[in-house]
Amino acid sequence: MANQDILANLNKPQLEAVTARGSAVMVLAGAGSGKTRVLTRRLAHLISADSLYPNQILAVTFTNKAAKEMRERVMDMLNLDPVTARSLWIGTFHSMGARILRINAEKLGYDSNFIILDTSEQERMIKKLVEDLHFESTYWTPRKLANGFSRWKDDGLGPDDLTTDHVRNSSDLERISSLFNHYQDELRRTNSMDFGDLLAKCLELWQKHPETLDSFRSRFLHVLVDEYQDTNRVQYDWMRQIASAHGNLCVVGDDDQSIYSWRGARLDNILRFEEDFPKTRIIRLEQNYRSSGNILKAASQLINHNTGRMEKTLWTDGESGPQLIRYQAEDGVDEGRFVAQEIFRQCGHGRFGNAAILVRASRQTRAIEEALNRELIPYLVVGGLRFMDRAEVKDAVAYLRLAYSTRDDLAFERIINNPKRKIGPSAMAAISQRAKECNGSLMEGSHHIIAEKRLGPAVRKKLHEFIQMIDEAKQMLEADEHHETVLDFLLDHSGYRESLNNSDREVEKRGNLDELRSLLVQGDDLPGFLERAVLDSDPNSENSNIEENKVVISTLHAAKGLEFPIVFLVGLEENLLPHKMAVEEGDAGLEEERRLLYVGMTRAKEQLYLCHAKRRLLYNRHEPAMPSRFLQELPSETIEVKGMRLSVRSGTGFRPGAALRPPRRNFRKF
Repeated sequence: MANQDILANLNKPQLEAVTARGSAVMVLAGAGSGKTRVLTRRLAHLISADSLYPNQILAVTFTNKAAKEMRERVMDMLNLDPVTARSLWIGTFHSMGARILRINAEKLGYDSNFIILDTSEQERMIKKLVEDLHFESTYWTPRKLANGFSRWKDDGLGPDDLTTDHVRNSSDLERISSLFNHYQDELRRTNSMDFGDLLAKCLELWQKHPETLDSFRSRFLHVLVDEYQDTNRVQYDWMRQIASAHGNLCVVGDDDQSIYSWRGARLDNILRFEEDFPKTRIIRLEQNYRSSGNILKAASQLINHNTGRMEKTLWTDGESGPQLIRYQAEDGVDEGRFVAQEIFRQCGHGRFGNAAILVRASRQTRAIEEALNRELIPYLVVGGLRFMDRAEVKDAVAYLRLAYSTRDDLAFERIINNPKRKIGPSAMAAISQRAKECNGSLMEGSHHIIAEKRLGPAVRKKLHEFIQMIDEAKQMLEADEHHETVLDFLLDHSGYRESLNNSDREVEKRGNLDELRSLLVQGDDLPGFLERAVLDSDPNSENSNIEENKVVISTLHAAKGLEFPIVFLVGLEENLLPHKMAVEEGDAGLEEERRLLYVGMTRAKEQLYLCHAKRRLLYNRHEPAMPSRFLQELPSETIEVKGMRLSVRSGTGFRPGAALRPPRRNFRKF
């Protein structure tokens, strides 16, 4: 492709971003402004116009999908053959780090064929170390330790860098640091690295062997970084060290879409960029090619309330489009009904794929899913499992299933050691064998095992407590106890609810169990509920012919990068959006929640719905819900109100002068 073709159909700021040379470039690319086009065209233009070899450019993305798309576009634009295309250094931070380390592994005491551990393998290694070192803690589970080690590595911290600022209890500091050291030793002994090492080890390599860094600086004459607002500290240091010698660094991002601080992303990487690269040229892509005028006007006025941002204003030369629709539902059921009926009205006749429903927390999807099922509207859950497919929900339902039918061996196998009861494989083998001998269920086999004292006393005691609990729950059901009461009994007496205290998603999982409890309260009979629980989770129940024509249900975090003609934002209430914990964190938490809503709003191309309810069902009670404070920040002329009367008081939904509670704790700690 000729240079003029590469530069064709670019607006003025896009053209500037593609052709800018001689300094670092920061492209502030607003939502829907064509950042992918700019990044790929710049890469192609460097090769075509500057006569660079493909392997002299390093292009870093955050997902394999984005890297694949960029590679394919560049291949097509430049008509590259497969061999030349393979010389392109395009990939995620982790894949590029691994590629560098493969070449230089021996300098760090590794073989070039080192193993990269996934999360489950990382947890298994830590679990074995915990057992071998007799590291006893109810809080520091292997998963929490794995998350902590990964987060600290992303923040550029090693075992000896930890302080009391990084752990919840200062008394744990010495033990955690020691375990972290042992973990790193074990990784080296087994010639393994985890994800965090793939960049941290590069920095170690360059510190110990500066000539290696010089060789990569000489090779990569230009560095391009996508989704720059999502970079953590190590990623920033990694790319800065490669590019600092020549300064030919181009980063593309949007500070208004920085929504991943909880996994280490640092907004100040954008805000401090000019300090590290003083001659930076800042280019703003503000023309939006996605959303209608009213959506952009509302989203822009919302995000203007954030103070920690670099100013830009999205605009479009397209039509204003319809007003945003704000709907106040009576409750969650009414909200789901409204959404489902609006989707059916607008997207019937085979156009369901035009609509998306975005939620702040995954537990919100249950009422929405039920409403869609009632209207026979096909849907696909993105960024999380469907409600009935979530592990904690399936576990709780399995407890109910076994109490309802003690012949349900699948339910027995799922929960017998969940939470842990030290009923291991040998005990299960004995139970299974005895069940076969008596031609009965695993519950029956367990009764025989206990009576005949076939297992050791400790295991037999745990098994006896389990079947006694199930038998008692069965008697409660036969006595017509309320189903939610039986569920509470099972979750409490089994220790399952208490076991969630050690979960990294404790709040979300407990919320899902509360939602399940509410669903039981609303249900008719237990057999009908259990049947729906199975059918709603059965992938075979869906029509395969409409796989590409389904309503998308997604969390706001998972929706970033997607777009739809029609978008429903549901649950726009205090303690949901903004989330309760974000409110407790203060201004920084609130600004990220505002960015999250901004991301959700700018997913919509034509029509945007803003939904909230007067009350939510929680703990078998309808609790009043207050409209999100963010709703008052939207321009009234862009909004059509349905289902409510706005007064001076109710229209704001939040009193600006209301005092915020201080943070309960530093949520950066582990």
